[in-house]
Amino acid sequence: MLHLIKIEWKKVCIPVIFMTIAISLATCILSCTMYQNYAIQYNLEVWEIGTEFLTFVFPLVVVLPLCWNIFYERKNNFMLYVLPRISEKKYLMAKWILYAASAFFILFIPYMVSASISLCINPSLDMTNAAQFEHVFIHTFTETPLLYAFLLSCWKGFIGILTMTLGFVIALYVKNIFVVLTGSFIYAILENFILAVLRLEKYRLVTAFEPSIISADAVSPTSFIVGPLLLIAVISLAVIYFKWIKKTAVVAV
Repeated sequence: MLHLIKIEWKKVCIPVIFMTIAISLATCILSCTMYQNYAIQYNLEVWEIGTEFLTFVFPLVVVLPLCWNIFYERKNNFMLYVLPRISEKKYLMAKWILYAASAFFILFIPYMVSASISLCINPSLDMTNAAQFEHVFIHTFTETPLLYAFLLSCWKGFIGILTMTLGFVIALYVKNIFVVLTGSFIYAILENFILAVLRLEKYRLVTAFEPSIISADAVSPTSFIVGPLLLIAVISLAVIYFKWIKKTAVVAV
């Protein structure tokens, strides 16, 4: 399995590394510049401001460097030559493990690097309303900001894995490359819109990804659970539909 994962890594290493570096540079640059237009009370707010754009595009960030590979392997009938030598389950599992690790670090590394830089920045802090400052997990956010950044970055990486998995499943069964690369992003947009219309903003996937986008009073433990569980349900239903109802074969393109 490890040898197979190493082989798969060679196929996607360039786009994964490029995406990680590009996002890291973007978040660091924005964290060092955008805060100047805001009233900052705590240094880690610099990080939240600089990484705000990533909250809305992360489904693209974790899918684009990875899921194209499995799509073209199916389209070019590469799997027809591979699967006789290795089981389909083992081959796809090795791919998913590598993709999952890559998706995690594509998000984790930029967030942690930009958080570390943000904590080294010393903007002019406006502490006049510090007593009224509200934030989710406020004690950790204000007292141990690096721990807060680390834990939230790990959580974002986990959600990135789930989002990539939806793209992975779509790539296994769908013939359209545009749908493969944007399916997870479109899902996030639709889920965000529908739950916002239903006034269930605290249950959105984007809220679980970045809880500071809504009022701290509105965030609850279920805010971190419902969005990911809904995504897992959608992934499961997609597999059931394509594999058992539509009976679409992975190697048939």
